[in-house]
Amino acid sequence: MSSDPRTLLVPATSAPVRQRRRLFASATVVDGIGTGMFLPFSVLYFLHTTSLALPEVGLALTVAGVLALPATVLTGPLTDRFGPLAVVIAGNLVCACAFTGYLFVDSLWQLGVAVFLAAAGQAVYGTATVALIGGISTPREQPGWFAWQSAALNAGYGIGGLAGAVAVAVGSRPAFLVLAGVNAASYLGAAVLMRMWGGRHGPARQVPGARREQRQRYATVLRDRRLLLLALAAFGLVLCLNVLPVLLTVYLTEVVGGRAFVGGLAITANTVLVVLTQTAVTRRTGRRSPVRVVRAATAAWTVAFAALWALTVLPGWMVVVALVVAVGLLTLAEMLYGPTAKTLVLSLAPAQAPGRHLAVYQLSWGAACALAPAILTWLLAEGHQWPWICLIAVCALAATALGRLGP
Repeated sequence: MSSDPRTLLVPATSAPVRQRRRLFASATVVDGIGTGMFLPFSVLYFLHTTSLALPEVGLALTVAGVLALPATVLTGPLTDRFGPLAVVIAGNLVCACAFTGYLFVDSLWQLGVAVFLAAAGQAVYGTATVALIGGISTPREQPGWFAWQSAALNAGYGIGGLAGAVAVAVGSRPAFLVLAGVNAASYLGAAVLMRMWGGRHGPARQVPGARREQRQRYATVLRDRRLLLLALAAFGLVLCLNVLPVLLTVYLTEVVGGRAFVGGLAITANTVLVVLTQTAVTRRTGRRSPVRVVRAATAAWTVAFAALWALTVLPGWMVVVALVVAVGLLTLAEMLYGPTAKTLVLSLAPAQAPGRHLAVYQLSWGAACALAPAILTWLLAEGHQWPWICLIAVCALAATALGRLGP
């Protein structure tokens, strides 16, 4: 048995990389289709299928999402003990059960339980998937795997979003129930595909010494200064990632005076660009230092935020040009940051037991996603310039923190 720590989670029987990627990408697309059908319409779903009021639905979604964040902390030890493949499958099955429960929600507490399970399952899946990719690939291959994952997820979101929009256009209660039902089926299908992948390519295996690494505690992990710097930078940069889905449409309609469909077109363009160009962008940057690539993403975000800030003072046609440039740079930053940041956190984690390191990083990611709507909309309410001033400052601080990681 090899003593190379990178073989910790390498399948016991080898298989062509393309074949492995194809089946893994298929599971990711299936997952993304269901999520894409449901995620943009979750509030509408509960308004049309229950008697709950909008404030109750919004509060329940937020509280359940925040309460589910500790699931990420539990995922770390589970991943190290049982292997990431088993935890990925378990996360999908929890989500399948949660969305099946959506079909029967009729009260506030039922809504809270179902949303909590869905958010917890997604947190478990997201953390364990990074460990899984880290175990089946070498450091040089990891950016390519993460690029495949990003492109597959966006393809699923795009297909699912279109299908979900059709169902919502129908407007009937059964149409909304179809959204939850298909999402439950997609998670179940993704679990089956991942199980097929594991059965075809062999179970994950551990090397001697892994048991000793598994005894590492969070108290030890949290003393890793570089991990904490990366996690803090990730919190800020995930706020930047959320500008497009959370803030852009509101900013264009309420401040710039544009129409809401322009924000929808921007999000669609972002999805298409990621699907078509993510792997090419990652291939071009794969040989560069991950820290330098992430810092390049912060530079792209900075210019994009400056362009969005300028929309309020630019005349006529220049607004269109600045918006196109901003959306392009937001997309470029997303493609540079997503796969590379995951590669970077894997390089900091112990190869034999990466779960707790990944959990700390994923917790900062999840917390930023949960808080992004409140933070970004509050900044906009304080003045149209404040989101861009604060986010540009966040990019500068994150770039400085990343520069302190060292080689």
